[in-house]
Formats: sequence, structure tokens, C-alpha cells
Amino acid sequence: MIQAGVLAAFLMPLPIAAQAAGETTSGGFGAPGYGTDTQQQQRSTGGNSRSDNGSTMGRDGILTLRNDPASAGANAAQQPQSRSGVTTPGRRSDLPPPRPSEFQKFVEAATGRQLQNFGARFFNDAADSFSPIDNVPVSADYTVGPGDQLLIRAWGSIDVDYRATVDRAGQISLPKVGTFTVAGTRASNLESHLRAQIGRLFTNFNLNVTLGQLRGVKVFVVGPARVPGVYTLASQSSLLSAVVAAGGPSPNGSMRKVALRRDGKTVAEIDIYDFLVQGDKSKDVQLTAGDVVVFQPAGPRVAVTGAIDSPAIYELRSPQEPVADVLRYAGDSPVLVNPNRVQVERIDPSRPGAARFVEQFKLDPDGLKKPLQDGDVLTLLAISPEFANAVTLKGSVAQPLRYAHRPGMRIRDLIPDRDALISPDFYRRKNLLVQVMEDDREERMARQLRRTTATATDGTDTADSRRTGTTRTGGTSSRRTSDAIGDRDLERQRARERDEERERSTTSNDRDDDLAADRERDDRNRSSVSTRQRAAAPLFDELNWDYAVIERLNRTDLTTQVIPFNLGKAVLQGDDANNLELLAGDVVTVFSQKDVRVPVSRQTRMVSVLGEVGAPGTYQLLPGETLPQLIARAGGLTPQAYVYGLEFSREETRQRQRENLTAAIVRLEALSSVQAARDAANRTGEGAAVQALSTAATQAQIGRLSRMEPNGRIALELQPASSLGDLPDVPLEHQDQIIVPTKPAFVTVAGAVVNNNAFLWKPGKTVGDYINSAGLDDAAEESNMFVLRADGTVMHANDSRGFFGGNNLKSAALSPGDAVVVPNKLDYETWGRALVRNLKDWSQIFSQFGLGAAAIITLRNN
Repeated sequence: MIQAGVLAAFLMPLPIAAQAAGETTSGGFGAPGYGTDTQQQQRSTGGNSRSDNGSTMGRDGILTLRNDPASAGANAAQQPQSRSGVTTPGRRSDLPPPRPSEFQKFVEAATGRQLQNFGARFFNDAADSFSPIDNVPVSADYTVGPGDQLLIRAWGSIDVDYRATVDRAGQISLPKVGTFTVAGTRASNLESHLRAQIGRLFTNFNLNVTLGQLRGVKVFVVGPARVPGVYTLASQSSLLSAVVAAGGPSPNGSMRKVALRRDGKTVAEIDIYDFLVQGDKSKDVQLTAGDVVVFQPAGPRVAVTGAIDSPAIYELRSPQEPVADVLRYAGDSPVLVNPNRVQVERIDPSRPGAARFVEQFKLDPDGLKKPLQDGDVLTLLAISPEFANAVTLKGSVAQPLRYAHRPGMRIRDLIPDRDALISPDFYRRKNLLVQVMEDDREERMARQLRRTTATATDGTDTADSRRTGTTRTGGTSSRRTSDAIGDRDLERQRARERDEERERSTTSNDRDDDLAADRERDDRNRSSVSTRQRAAAPLFDELNWDYAVIERLNRTDLTTQVIPFNLGKAVLQGDDANNLELLAGDVVTVFSQKDVRVPVSRQTRMVSVLGEVGAPGTYQLLPGETLPQLIARAGGLTPQAYVYGLEFSREETRQRQRENLTAAIVRLEALSSVQAARDAANRTGEGAAVQALSTAATQAQIGRLSRMEPNGRIALELQPASSLGDLPDVPLEHQDQIIVPTKPAFVTVAGAVVNNNAFLWKPGKTVGDYINSAGLDDAAEESNMFVLRADGTVMHANDSRGFFGGNNLKSAALSPGDAVVVPNKLDYETWGRALVRNLKDWSQIFSQFGLGAAAIITLRNN
């Protein structure tokens, strides 16, 4: 079907009318004149396009070139013409929606859907896109009449460039020629008619005649139209143009019978359905002034709904029409309609009891001939989604699809070989191994921003950084994995320290070099973790060869049967007992070991062993294999191995650590809020400022905790002199990571100290010795300092209190790779200031009490 906007332009080539200027009609509901300033200028030239040299393009499409200088004077002598007014319908979307008809309400109550009349949308869209078009050629049979404008140009023995308007008598006056009649002449005969008139006085001349502005015609639209009234349309407008201008029929108007009356007689009658369905305009006629367009009340109507693209209310031309004709209006029945079941709801007042009843029939040749009558509701049902001969294969297979079933089909016919069980994900993961992924530039910039704007960290930040492989040295943030503390050799540590020293000396103008160094360190530190994680995960999701199922619907009682079978025996071994026969409609599901957990002995489990072992790499676990057994299978430990600093991490532990960290952050936020409220109620003046500092420090700590990322390390609680035989017999799991570092030669001191740095380890040196070497900061809180041991355990100051409350942690000896953390104070108020504040408060209380007692005594004495 042609689009509404194109049809509106095709039906309504409404050029400017020469007369009837400024008319306003009820049909136009106050619509303003149309056109832009450029269009107005074009209309002032009679609807022709004029170039700078005087050339014009007429409505007949002929370009007239005027190079005669005398033409300028002739143009100046032309009579001024005022543009005529043509009523435009305005936007139908601006009007309130029409009230639904009673039949629409009836259909909505029956189907739950409010259906529109067929074709109503076309008239709404066509009226909204209504725009008269200038510079369109007139048809050859157009009849010239009063109000039309003629552009007459002659050269040779006579020089004429004149614009004439046909007067009410149908005549024009041509200088040097005279007055003669042109009304009633067709556009195709206009030039020959004028040539004959001029030829009576002149010979040897050339003549060109075109039409300029055209007259307007006033028509009346009556009956159940959307917007009835009086319309002034262009002289080329037809009956369909008036119908579109009026917005088509109202919900109670007819589209099958629209009449045109002229001089008291019906001169034409059109069926709009012929135009909407077939594009037939053979019965459309041109309008003349005074025509009356009459809409008739709607005739018999039926509703079509269901599985159809154009559900609507259709009007019948006769009391009864076959189903085939009604479906033709709707674009014929689609393939999704169930041909075996169509139902119609019908009204028959002559039936005893209820007047409404339902009929069912097939959409076969006989059903298409079934007549429909007024009030029928035709429902087209959709086809069933059931497949008649399909077997569905899903799960961990190469192509999860529906396959055609044939008699005697079995599992081996559906899964012929092993290749049918290789999922496409395997090849996608395999292809990703050779793809070069660019680093996330945004992430690098965010790290750089955090690094350059970071302030001195407290002890908690350092402790969490230690757990996640991040530490701060010399007041500057540098990424440092746990390998840099306990798992890297001294040479790499020194190289990293040199990088950090270069970082501290970098100015703001060298940010690009700083980013490059940061990226290099990140890549070096990430490679040990991310690469191991990829290597530890198998590319192929192992199948569960022992268990697969067939889901089958029992047609007898409509219950679902689940029939298990051994996939390995059926596909790999060709066992007839497991090569079950399939029926149409069966669903075969193949599971992976992730879907259905299999025994450990049948699982493919991978563990990474790196560092100081004989053969580092990724190993497939044996059933029940433990940590010492796997290290022994990997070639044992090298002489440089530092068993005390062995890192044993597990994915499940990392998940639990993340959950615990989240819970700790929530608990800390709650405690911070309670403490802030309590301090606000008890402190004033200087105490409030101290409380604000304490709150800010707590919030900073919470922010740092939220950025921490657990690493899943499990503390093995070893002794500094431990060997391979001292390792606990921990059963290993899938994706475990074991890193055996070399023995480091340093001890780290971080937190609230003057020199956050790594110090050479010397036998016998204690915690106090290293703290003295680093120097305590004024904000240090010694009572809460702790030591992170190389094996992942923690020694806290509260665990080493003396008999009189002294801190025995300072006397503890350290091992290579240990880290001493001194946290910052959260409450910066000293005990002396707290004592003075409390004494001041008590003194105020006692003074007020004394004044009150003195006042009471004075009153009693009086």
C-alpha cells in the first residue's frame, strides 16, 4: 500500500488559486496559510521559477529564455497580482481523538482490544502531511476558468511578455491584440487558441503560453466526516482530495459510499476501499466550485482480529461478503494462521435465548466462501508452535538445534561422533590465546591519578595493601604484588626500588614517562597472576560422560519422563543398551562437569606450581593429591627455595575473603556513625575540631578498604626453618596456586614511620630494632602495631602484652620477608588534653553546684 504522505502529495497537487483570496472555512478550523517565504516569492511569479536573466520555467515544464533587454520593461509593466488563499486542513493529531463508535465498544468488550476502522490511520497521516505543492504541471485536460493566470510570451513581429488573469466573464485582455474568451479551453489547446487570436493581426511570430497561479474552488463537505465544513481547494483537486482534506469519514461514517453532488445531481460515487486496497482512482473526478461531498453513514461492519498483521473493523459493501473478500482487505491470511480452526462470533436476534453464538470452520476453499454479516467478529488463531518431527539436542554440544526425526532414530544417529560434542566456546577460547588485547587506558589513567594524589597511609591501609600485593614506599604509591615481598629475589626487588626512586624524581612535565614506567611495572607484576590463572583453566569444558538424559512427554497422561543414559558408552563404545531409540518431540540434554558435579577422580583439575621448584608449570591433579606430593612430583624444591614464605592461594578462599571484607566495611561504617554521634554530643569547641579530624581519618580508612582486592592466600603457619617435610598435607583443589619464593634479604617497615622502606635482614634483630631504624611518626599508635609474617600469619601487639601491660612485640625476632606495620592514630587527642578537658568540665559542674547551694542558703536566711 502506498505511504500516506506520498498519496497526499499525489492526490492534492494544490497550487495557488487566483481568486477567493483570504477565505476562511469551518472545514479548515482556522488553519493558517501555507508556504515559506521562498514559496511566497515563487507564487508571486505565478508559480514559475524565474532566474536572474529573466528565464522562467512554466507549469508545462518548458524553460523560456529571455535575453531581450526589452523584457525588463515589459515585466515592470505587468499587472500586480495578489496570491489567492487555499484552505489547508491543519494537523489532525492536534485534534482530540474521535469518540469510538458503538460497534468499536462492542468489539473491545468481546476481544479486549479497541480496533480502529480500516483506513482511519491513512487519513490521519495524510491530513497531517497535507502540503500544497507549487510548480506541478497541470493535466492536459485541465479546463481554464475565471481566476486562472496565464503567462503569455511572444517574439518576432510582436513582442509580448504579459501576465493575464481570466476575469469573471472568462476573458483576458492582451495589449495590441484585444480582448477574447479563454474560459472553457483545455490546457492542451490553450496555446493554439491564443495563436489563432493573435494571428488575426500579426504574422511571423513565436508564441509560448503557460499557466501561472490557478484558481481556487470552494466545496462543501457534509455528512459523518471527521471534520465537515467548507473548504477552498485548488482547481486541480479531485473528490479524493476533498475526502483527505476533511480527514476521511468519522468512526460512524462510510468508506464504501462517498458521493459528489453537483447542481443537485450525483455526478460521482467512489469506494475508498478500492483506492486503499488497489490504488484505483478511475472513479475520481475533478472538483468545481460549489460541489458538495456527501459522506454516508457506515454500512454493515465486521471485526477481524487474532493472528493477522492488520486487525481492524472492516465495512462490507453489501449485507454479506465472503471471508476471502474481507481477508483481501486485510492483506490476505498470513501463513501463521491456523487453517484448521477459525472462529466467528455472530449475532442472530432470531435465535431463542442468547442472541450471540460462536461458529468454527476451516480456512479451506469452502471456509473462504463462508459469508460474513453485520456484527461478526472473525478471530484467526495462530498455528501451534509444536514441531511434528523434531528431536532437540541441547547442552554442551557443537550445534544445539532441532533435528529431523525419522523412524528408528537413535542416540548415535543424533550424536554420530566426538566432534558433535565440542562446543564452539572451546574454539573461541582457543582463538583468544593469540589475540593481542590493548591495556585499558582509562584504568591506567585512574591508577596514575590515585598514585599522584595519595596521602600518607595509616597502618590498616598498609596491612591490606600487603594482603593484596600493594605497598607504599617513601610516601609514593607503587604497585607491588606479594611476589615483590616474599616471592621475588633480591635483584628484582632492587630493580623495583630503583624504579620507585625514578618515580619520586619525576616532575609534572614528565607524566607520560611516569605512565610508561607504571604500565611496565603493572605488566610485570600482573603477569605472574593473570597468566597463571589462564593457564590453570582448561579450554574445554569437560563432558559428563556418565550421565545424559532424554526428556519425553507421555501423550497418555501428559507427564514428563526423564530417561538417563551413559553418554560415553553410547557414543564412544557403541553400547546398544545406551543407544536408546528416540521419538518425535524428544529433548536430549548433554551435561558438562560444571552442570552436574562428578566424582573427584573423574574431574580434570589444574593447579599452578611456580617459583623455586624443579619443574614449574601447570599440573593436572591426581585424586587425593596433597601439597607436598604435588611439589615432589614437580621436581621438589631448589636450594634457593624459601618454604617459610610459600604462598598457597585458593579461589574459594578469595571469594570468602571478599565477603568478609565487605562485611567488615559495613560494620566499620556503622561504628563510625555511632562514634561520630557520641562525640558530637559530648564534645564542644576544640574537642569538636579533634573529632572532625578523627572522623575524616576513619572515612579515609573505609575508602581504602573498599578498594582492597583479596588474593585468597591461606596461611600455612610454618616455622622459619621449615622444609618440604614440614608442609601440611592439604588436599589440593582446582585452580589452586602455589608459589615458592626465594629467600629474601630484607624486612619491610611501613605505616606511621618516618622512613617507609625495606631494611636488610640480620639475624637476631627484633621488631624494636627495625622500628628504631625507620623512626616513629608523631601519629604512630604503637599499641596497635603488628607484624605480617612471611608465611601469612599476623603477630599483634595485643598478643604480646607483658605482665604490667608492656609491649613485648618489640622484642620479637623477625625472619626474612616479614613486614612491620605501625598504624596511624584514629583519635588524635592525647591523654593530657583529655585530662584537661575533663577537669575543666568537672570544674564547671562544681562551680555551678556551689553557686546554686549559696543561692539556696541566701534565700533561706532571708
